This record gives sequence, structure tokens and C-alpha cells, in this order.
Amino acid sequence: MKVNRSTQLTAALICLALATWSTATVLPAISRGLTNSYEIENQAYKNLATGEELSRQGNYAKALSVLLQAASHDPTSYSGRIHLSLADCYEKLKNYEQAIAETKAAYNFDPTQTNALYMRALIYYETEKIDLCLATLDQYIAVADSAGRAQARELSARVKSYDCTKQGAVKLRAGQLKEAIKYLELASTADPSSNSACVHANLCFAYRQNGQLDRAITEGKKALQYDGKDANVTYNLAISYQDQADFDAAISWLRRYLELESDSSRRSQAEQLISELKEDRKKLKSSNNNRPDYLELLQEKDRVWNWSCKKLPIKIFISPAKGISGYRPVFRNYVIKALDTWCEASGKKLKYIIVKDQADADIKVRWTPDVLNSDSEVRVSAGVTNLTPIDHELSLAVVNLRTTDPFTPGTFVKNGAMASVTMHEIGHALGLDHSNCIYDVMYFRAFPKQTGMPTKRDRATIALLYANHPTVTFAPNPESSAPEAAVVFTPPPSFAPPLPPKADKLVPPLFLPPPFKAVTEKLTPPLFVPPPPDSKAKEKSAPIPTFLPPAIDSLKKKESPKKPGNQAVPFFMPPPAK
Repeated sequence: MKVNRSTQLTAALICLALATWSTATVLPAISRGLTNSYEIENQAYKNLATGEELSRQGNYAKALSVLLQAASHDPTSYSGRIHLSLADCYEKLKNYEQAIAETKAAYNFDPTQTNALYMRALIYYETEKIDLCLATLDQYIAVADSAGRAQARELSARVKSYDCTKQGAVKLRAGQLKEAIKYLELASTADPSSNSACVHANLCFAYRQNGQLDRAITEGKKALQYDGKDANVTYNLAISYQDQADFDAAISWLRRYLELESDSSRRSQAEQLISELKEDRKKLKSSNNNRPDYLELLQEKDRVWNWSCKKLPIKIFISPAKGISGYRPVFRNYVIKALDTWCEASGKKLKYIIVKDQADADIKVRWTPDVLNSDSEVRVSAGVTNLTPIDHELSLAVVNLRTTDPFTPGTFVKNGAMASVTMHEIGHALGLDHSNCIYDVMYFRAFPKQTGMPTKRDRATIALLYANHPTVTFAPNPESSAPEAAVVFTPPPSFAPPLPPKADKLVPPLFLPPPFKAVTEKLTPPLFVPPPPDSKAKEKSAPIPTFLPPAIDSLKKKESPKKPGNQAVPFFMPPPAK
């Protein structure tokens, strides 16, 4: 029987379409290495469908059990969705660590599961891992559709302007400066926002505390662009300039502060600081600061006092400070550390012993939580030393150290500040007076650029003070190097420290992150595809066709000679016999 070319072409196209359709259903699985049998794919599908239904009913524990069975068949065509559903269950059960792991597995199995990234970002947000939340949102934005991108960007802006600022403020109050700066810098990338003033105000405070003074000044000025009446920021700027020894700028900003501050106590402290900065400015210009020592200053004041070599070893009484609030046993180690340091600096011309009876002592060290009054300067004091000289030789020294913070009622002095103050006051007890250089530990007040240890000028001055004494045998006291005595020296503030902005001023944006929605698209069962014929079986017998064409006679019965255009076309025609 003859078959026209159009009929053959139609049959060929149908065969090609069927082959292409069958291949298309298999290739994606094969391309991902999914070569499981239909039975395995079907089992994974059933477990997944059951698990998702249980999850929708709120039975997360049971859903988890079934979904884990589905995951046991990995890898399958359903692995991405299985692990995403597992992540959803773990999140509902508050097992956040495992939920995060499942979102990563879901995305690794199927990169089209971009919801896994969004879900992971939300889990990070819920667990206050704000930096990881933002990083994951950026990853999601790169692959999401337009609607998803818009939603993620809105969430990112909220997290930066509000949550990062809040987290930064918490870290700042806890003294975790590096962490605080990290979060606040992230928050600043959301400018401008309703919280921008607070962000830059906190950054100004954090950078100043961290010694990054130029950045503190930059951030303080940015904060004032958003809120020009913030007194705390204005004070912080003044202190940042003071820390740079730019006393003219510091005084100028303090005067601006006085225009903004209404609290009488803080105004009084600022006015006192202005007078001290004027004195700093004058002393900074002293020609003596260019000298390797400041013995000349002591001579000008007729304060060249020292301990006679007949008094050696100097007897030291250290009060046990029983019942003194704020006292800590390590403070004793700081006294011994200071004594050892100055004795070494004298050129080993000094030595001392610790005595138990204060009546026998030459130097008495005491602690008190009360306010200390100084006769030499009108200022808040963290330590005061009273000396009794006789003909330029010292006969008695009483060192008083304050255990409470002079500027923050109800708080105690920090270890580093106590160590620095002790070093300064023991210097006085051994005969040193004040230096004119802000960097010396014996400067008349604490300064941020001091290290809490004697400078070369300090060491040179005490060496000159005892130059005529004979060298003595001196060995440091083991207590000064005890592990518990280790401390980072920090000069105490000599002013009322400006406060960081309060976190309760933060304004949360109206946008709230939408919750993660479990996968809702229809779950398609696996398509059964017969396995390819076994090559060995081909050698043994001819393949059995899955379709046989109808007999010729049956075709003839259906022919209609009257209507040739309606003649039935067979689906498949075998080639004519040769």
C-alpha cells in the first residue's frame, strides 16, 4: 500500500515528540545524578506528601519522622523540597541549628529552591544573628524573582536601620566595642532612616572608646546633621578633640554643649573641664616638654623631695581594706607592681619591705569609697597622696585610693583605672611631682594617651631624684607578677564621660518580615519511564515491539472510496517490503 509523504512526515513528528517527551522527563534527574528506580522515586514522593500534610496539620514531630524517611532515599528528584520541608519542621520545633543545616541541604540539592535562602535569613533573624541574616538576604536577592527581591530588600533595610542599631547599642553597653562597631557600621548603610541620628551617635561613642578619634569626630558630625541638638554627641565630640590634644576645638565644642545641656550637675562638670583644658593648653606649650626629664619643674616649685638612703628599705603598709565597698584583692598586687616599677626606674637606688603594722610604716596605702579632696587642684580625684617632708627628705606618705567611680554613682572603679591611678600615686609617694606633658604618667590628671606605665621622662626624672643614692640589691616582689595581677592599664576619666544614646529612642519601621511559607505548589508524582532494554538481552532475542500496526485487511474495511479526503491514516506504517 502506498502512503503519501505528508502521512510519513506526520508519523515521524509524532514519534519524535513522544521520544522527546519521554527523554525530557528523564534527563533532569539523570543530569543531577538521580538514577534511582521508579520505586524509590515513588516512595520518596509518598513520604514527602504525607510529611507535608502532617506539617500542615501542625503535627511537626510526626512530620519530621516521615520526612526523614523521604530523605533517606537521597538523592531523588524531590530532595530539595524534602529538605526544605524538614527545615520548616525543625524551625517550628525551635531546633534552629538543624533548620539552618536543612536549608543548606535543600539549596545544594536544588538551586531552584530559592525559598531555602529566604527561610535561612529569617531563622538567622529570629536567633539575632543579624550579620548572617543580612549576608543571606543579599544571596537571596541575587537569585530571587522581582517580588522576592523587593520583599528581601525591604527586610534588609529594616534589619539594618533598627535591629543592627539595637544590637550595636547592646554590645556597646556590654563594652564589646568591636562587635558594636560591626553592627553599627552595617546600620549606617541604611541611611537615611528614622534611626540615622542614633546610629552615628553610637558610632561616635564607640570609635572614641576604641581610640579611633578621627572616625569618632566624623561620625559625631554626621549624627548632628540628623539631630543638631544632641547634647551627648556634642560632648563626645569635645572629648574626642581633647583626646587628640586639640584643646581649642575641645573647648569650643564644650561651650556648644553648655548651650544644649539643662542638667546643672553636668553643666558644672563641663565648666570644670573647660578650666582644666585651658590649663592643659598652657602646659602643653611648656618648653620643659622638650626636655628628657622634668626635674627642673620640681626645682622651680621647690619640690625636690626624696627618701633618705638611711630610710631604706622603705616600710610599706597596705591596708587589708576589710568592709570597703568596691575593693578587690588584686588592688594589693597593683601597689606592689607600682613599687617594683618605680624602684627599677630609679636605677635600683630604692627598695622596700611590706609591714603588717601601719604604725611602723613609712608609706601607708589605704582605700576608700568616699570623695577625695585634693589641695593642689580643684577637680574630681581618683587618688590623693599626702606627703610629710622634713628638710627635703620624706618622712611619711599616705596614699588614698578611691574604689568607686567618681562620675557614675553606684559603680566601682575598673581594674585598669585603679592600676593606672596606683602607679601615679606611688610615684608621688616616692617623691615625684606633676609633669607638664600630657603623655607622662605623672601628668596632673589622667589623659587617654597615657599607658598607665612610666614614660622615659618619668623614669629619667626619678633616676635623677635618687642619683646620689648608692645602688642597692633589689629584686621584684613575686606578687607583682602573679597571674591575677595582669591588667591592661587604662587611665581613668578626669571628666564626666559622655553617655551613649539610649536604645529606647530607636524607632522600629512598620515593615515586619513575612513568615516563611511552606511549599504550596502541587506535588507532582514521579513519571514512570520503562528502563532501557538490556544490551545482553538484545543479543539473545529480538526486541518485542510495544506497538503492532493493524492488519492490512482491517485497514481496507475502513476505507471509504466515496470520500478519499476522510481516509483513515494509520499511526504507524511499516516500510514496504523490498
